[in-house]
Amino acid sequence: MKILLVGHGYVGSYLLPALVQAGHDVSVCDQNVDRLAGIPNAMRCRYQELTITDLADFSVILWFAGHSSVPMSLSDPDGALANNCLDLLHFARRKQFNSRLIYASTASVYSVMMSENGIAPPALDESETRLDPVNPYDCSKVSMDALARCFANGITGLRLGTVCGMSPLLRPELIFNAMNIAAMRDGCVQVRNRRSYRNILFLEDLAHYVLRIIELRHDLPPILNTGSLNASIGQLADSIAAFHGVPVIDHGNALTYSFQMNCQKIQSLCGAPRPISIAERCERFREAYHPELQAAS
Repeated sequence: MKILLVGHGYVGSYLLPALVQAGHDVSVCDQNVDRLAGIPNAMRCRYQELTITDLADFSVILWFAGHSSVPMSLSDPDGALANNCLDLLHFARRKQFNSRLIYASTASVYSVMMSENGIAPPALDESETRLDPVNPYDCSKVSMDALARCFANGITGLRLGTVCGMSPLLRPELIFNAMNIAAMRDGCVQVRNRRSYRNILFLEDLAHYVLRIIELRHDLPPILNTGSLNASIGQLADSIAAFHGVPVIDHGNALTYSFQMNCQKIQSLCGAPRPISIAERCERFREAYHPELQAAS
């Protein structure tokens, strides 16, 4: 299958070898030339510059090139709107009618304020989006999810949980990654807002779903919740600290958001990934983490 992978960052650099190993013919588009060193079939440009002709040969386009966090979107709200919604929508309309575009949406569109009494928020499904986004990131993502239904075809948004795990281009600030790094470097796990909930998505599970989705021949739903597990911040911190044998330092609570997802739909389409314990995921992270290499990248 001829695939265009848009974005060779934290997610894209993990997916690329998985796609190649599965036998797909993959081209990679990224505006950061340094990220494409040594990559065959590299398209060194902004995806916004790709034309109808450029996209004509691809049966699947995977888009992981957005403003990928709330802080990034807060610092550049107009850019977030353009990149995560308007430019992406125009891009989707330049692909071939029969090709698929699978793009990164976000689970944070299900967010509610953290409960003061520790009650977990409901695990929401794809039909239960909250249409009251409170930041440019969520607003740009939920707008794209809505517009794609009417103004594009063959397009599916993956509402990603909080993505975590080792990648060639690691993001050390993401919650699971940050907790493991702190445990190894500082001898403790720092935690705030223990009663806040997240849906966590490990990169290997994302790869499992992407590889299955691109093989499906029937029409896909416009939105698919994509996550590995629902857990409170406190539960995650305790599990990671227990693996490393270090204490948890609790910094109390602050105003924050909380969400959980129901991922039954994507599991029914693709099958669930092999269950892996938090301890095993920590072990894999510890084995692959090399501070000197991560600093260089």
